[in-house]
Amino acid sequence: TDCRGLDIGSLVHLDVGEVLVYPAQATKPPPGEGLNKAATVTLHRCWPPNGRAHLEDHESQERYRRKIQAMTEEKRAKFIDYDCVAGIWKFQVDHF
Repeated sequence: TDCRGLDIGSLVHLDVGEVLVYPAQATKPPPGEGLNKAATVTLHRCWPPNGRAHLEDHESQERYRRKIQAMTEEKRAKFIDYDCVAGIWKFQVDHF
């Protein structure tokens, strides 16, 4: 998608645990147009609220990874991966 001329700051909102594209529904184009398309989203530095030190053992990492997967799927996105060491969360959406 050619993003030249788009006001990305008003069209994309990042917050803890979410990515909103077209937060104002009135500005959202139909699926397949503008930024409202299939996308792979990669978020960096995504750590548990109580800090990444709580992900030191394998069991804690797997438990948190499953939590991230469930959160992703609740938002009707496809979970790809969560790297507990690097704090990288990847998922796909059909549209926003």
